[in-house]
Amino acid sequence: MKAARPDRRGQPAPLMLHLLSAAEIFESGARLAPLADHPRFPWASAPDDEARGLAARVAAAPEVEMALALRLEGAARLEALLKGLRLYQESPVYRELVDPPAIWRAGASRLLDFGPPSGRPVLVAPSLINRWHILDLDEGASLMRHLSGVGLRPLLLDWGEPGPEEQGFDLSDYVSARLLPALDQAATLGGGEAAMLGYCMGGALSVAAAGMRPGAVSRLALIGAPWDFSHMTPMRGALASLGVSGERARLAQMIDAVAAAFGAVPVAALQSVFAQLDPGLAARKFRRFAAMDQTGEAARRFVLIEDWLNAGPPLSGPAAKAALVDWHLDNLTMRGLWRVGDHAADPASLSFPVLVAAATEDRITPPGATEAIARLAPCASALRPRSGHVGMIVGQMAESGLWRPLADFLSG
Repeated sequence: MKAARPDRRGQPAPLMLHLLSAAEIFESGARLAPLADHPRFPWASAPDDEARGLAARVAAAPEVEMALALRLEGAARLEALLKGLRLYQESPVYRELVDPPAIWRAGASRLLDFGPPSGRPVLVAPSLINRWHILDLDEGASLMRHLSGVGLRPLLLDWGEPGPEEQGFDLSDYVSARLLPALDQAATLGGGEAAMLGYCMGGALSVAAAGMRPGAVSRLALIGAPWDFSHMTPMRGALASLGVSGERARLAQMIDAVAAAFGAVPVAALQSVFAQLDPGLAARKFRRFAAMDQTGEAARRFVLIEDWLNAGPPLSGPAAKAALVDWHLDNLTMRGLWRVGDHAADPASLSFPVLVAAATEDRITPPGATEAIARLAPCASALRPRSGHVGMIVGQMAESGLWRPLADFLSG
């Protein structure tokens, strides 16, 4: 099954960019007004005498040249931002890969089999916040198809959008009611055991699941998996910008209210938090996109990644609360207090080989948050791709920096 083509003009992130751009336009206009009588002012058409007279009355004299240069640079950047946004919205590029068959389902979740049937099963747990497509983005940009191509059998757990049952799930429910049964399926196909691979949040969930099925897991690979949230400084800053830094009760109340209104926490609400990690990122990346060859591979990859970022599923209220409050604010994982039922999730209990991939430029999950698992697990090794959270999966150096060493580890 192919993914539905997104309506990019209706997506939340571009919409927020439109609002931001409108605000910048008005602000830039107000700042440019005193310079409108300068001979280099970029009038769209010749101003009439009344306009020139008004401009002359408000013109600032000694600093006008420097001020105009700064304003023109700002206007050029704004123009490039809007051009990049328009090019993205009008791009003919869409993800066209067909989903592999599902061999198991539970509620809204399904287990996708990338084959081959003779390969060693690897249960793959992606993040709950974004769809799994980043792991199977495009021809030549698919970690799943690379692993399949070297003889492994990736079995990817598609969490799905929260249905009536999942709307009440917290993170421990996702482990006990979805990840563990999927692991049992993978182990059965592997003659009693399977390898595991977890990305981002899916990695932290995999630590708990693997500890609960030690005989069923042969080895565990984790990619950008958070554990020690005291190192999640950018996210703490993002929460602080929303006025909830350290305020556990207030944040929990906000999440409950949003989930009650929408049934689950919409991706737009989650993106509003992640956008605060780097408020200028959206403007910078769309300006870069505007300068790209729109027929080239870099532009195609940009559009596919942006579609993935903007089309995430909602997150159940209890899961969002557990992630933002129990993990980010209270650091229950590192403190040994995060539990799935009676089981305390603890990397130190993992007696099999563990590989921890911590990208050096990761802003979503900084290396310190991930490498804590490598320090705690007794049989762990670390891999440090020179990239970011997404770049290590689908960037230009992804194959050499992550895919190949990861495949070697899972095949061992």
